Amino acid sequence: MLNDLRYAFRMLLKSPGFTVVAVLTLALGIGANTAIFTLVDAVLLRPLPFRDPERLVMIWESAPEIGFPRNEVAPANFADWKAQNQAFEDMAALRGRSVNLTGDGDPEKIEAIAVTANSFSLLGVKPALGRVFLPEEDRPEATKVTLIGYGLWQRRFGGDPGLVGKDVLLDGEKFTVVGIMPPYFQFLGKDLWVPLAFSPSELANRGAHYLAVLARLKADVEFKQAQADLEMITRRIAQDHPIDAYKLRAYLLPLREQLAGEVRPALIVLLLAVGCVLLIACANIANLQLSRATARNREIAVRTALGAGRGRIVRQLLTESVLLAGLGGLAGLLVAEWSFTFLQQLIPESMALSTQVRIDAQVLGYALLISLVTGVIFGVAPAAQAAKVDLNQSLKQSAGRTTLGGGGKKLRGSLVVAEVALSFALLVGAGLLIQTFVRLRHLDPGFRPENLLVVNTTLPQRKYAELPKRGAFYQQVLERVKALPGVISAAYTTAVPLTWKGGTNGFSIEGRSQMPGQDANHRQISPNYFQTLGIPLRRGRFFDEHDGPQSMPVAIINETTARQFWPSEDALGKRFKLGPPDSSDPWWTIVGIVGDVKQMGLEVPVKAEMYFPYQQMATGFFFFAPQSLAIRTAGDPASLAAAVRREVWGVDPNQPVSDITTMEDILESEVAQRRSGMALLAAFATLALLLASLGIYGVLSYAVTLRTPEIGVR
Repeated sequence: MLNDLRYAFRMLLKSPGFTVVAVLTLALGIGANTAIFTLVDAVLLRPLPFRDPERLVMIWESAPEIGFPRNEVAPANFADWKAQNQAFEDMAALRGRSVNLTGDGDPEKIEAIAVTANSFSLLGVKPALGRVFLPEEDRPEATKVTLIGYGLWQRRFGGDPGLVGKDVLLDGEKFTVVGIMPPYFQFLGKDLWVPLAFSPSELANRGAHYLAVLARLKADVEFKQAQADLEMITRRIAQDHPIDAYKLRAYLLPLREQLAGEVRPALIVLLLAVGCVLLIACANIANLQLSRATARNREIAVRTALGAGRGRIVRQLLTESVLLAGLGGLAGLLVAEWSFTFLQQLIPESMALSTQVRIDAQVLGYALLISLVTGVIFGVAPAAQAAKVDLNQSLKQSAGRTTLGGGGKKLRGSLVVAEVALSFALLVGAGLLIQTFVRLRHLDPGFRPENLLVVNTTLPQRKYAELPKRGAFYQQVLERVKALPGVISAAYTTAVPLTWKGGTNGFSIEGRSQMPGQDANHRQISPNYFQTLGIPLRRGRFFDEHDGPQSMPVAIINETTARQFWPSEDALGKRFKLGPPDSSDPWWTIVGIVGDVKQMGLEVPVKAEMYFPYQQMATGFFFFAPQSLAIRTAGDPASLAAAVRREVWGVDPNQPVSDITTMEDILESEVAQRRSGMALLAAFATLALLLASLGIYGVLSYAVTLRTPEIGVR
């Protein structure tokens, strides 16, 4: 074998042009495969860093008949699932929230998650320092405690181990830090955790849907059994609560699939695409090898005459092919490493795996295996063909004249046909993906995104619990921002489109009994919100400064709400209230109907939407209080970011100002994963076309070379 390797090295060095072209071709094919496999391994294959991760599932509500194929969970439904199930070892609830971290350093908004105390034992995660939450700490009257993520601990607190046991200010309240989570634990991409406490009234609530539910299957329970068990409980809930739980179902999803999200099918498509590219590269190298083998007929004939058997010849030529593939594999690792920065854009944020996309032992093993297989694929046919040399004819030929038998010609033609077919398939796939992307980018989102700055100023609940104080903050900030040069208008909202994708509330229509499925998203806004975002008024009027705490409660609905709940009558002037008809909440009068807005996603169907003046919303609706400040500018909106931050701090120096971006950037981020996947597939299709073109050129060039004497005679 060592002799074969030494001879293979000498033969490759004797043909530097062939060797360089072959290694570069294989580097692109093997490198692309290794890079995509590394991503697939990180997102789909590598075990999640939890105890028995294959038994972890997420549970959602589902009511597709009324437009909610997957919805967040109501607290009462979670409580029933947890108490009545027979399939789960444990079940926990989670709720995303934002908190303002103040104290030492600049005020900072932190994306946190409120969890029931059993969440960490359910996942099987232990802190790096300190402890996790105790069961008694997720009760409303419990002492305020928090867990800090490793990244936040390093960045904000300098990795101080003495932080455990100290207090930090979250939304103006003191929380005792009880633990620091390990570096790998970035569950759902969050950096801070607080206990999730339910009041008795919340545990009886089936109309508000805002929880994510995490569960662990019992060791002897299959996924389908758990689904059936949960469905049985959910049917009982729907029978007992026909209004709040109308057509309610339970929807289970393995945690791996939940975290991977929509990127899973994209990764599979990319893996198939790079597989096609590698096959085309193999076909090209096989064609080149056939040419070399034909040119080496005399050499092979001499070796045969000296006693080398056919198996010995095939082994030598295969050794050269595998060595060539090994060199291509080494170069391919460099290509893969170079591509990781771009590929990280395809990783779902919820998985927080960007630091784990690396070349490790498993990836090296894959690269070695695929290099070996590649060498065999493109080497075996040329080696077998070359071993069929006609001894007498080859020895009679001069060194400069070679011929290729009919079998060799057919093989070369078949390889070229296969290359063209594969590259054509990739081009068609890339074209369809580009067409879909272009259509998505030209969808009307329902508002004008240009020259629109977005700033987040999430208010701490304890400090701004009362409506007058909240209103004063909003009013002062709006007055200051509107006075800035270059600002056309400004307004507050719960969340600008495409940034908040959850939360619905039931409502009752005056004069009707509450019907199942009467749910809508709702947002609190300031006057001039619709004008600032460019959302068109279809009928009625916008809110104005007269819609205050002492005036008649008014609301504006979108066109979908009007069509869905008042299909054959005018919705203007109609009244509804949030919750059941016998509740003490006020009746809201509809004064306007606005155009539909793509709030939940560019490809998500528009749902019923209600807008309320923030000045009229009670303290109990703090969760929906305005957080996002939208600013329409005359020029580049990003240039006003620093000035807007100063004006907010002029009202409250301890108020974090975060997530400063433009609406156009938000739209771009909405399609970022799809754009990255499209760009990769288009690049692979282009590479495949280039390789196929080179393959056709090689066949034609070789055919002309063989016929040169004939052409000279003619």
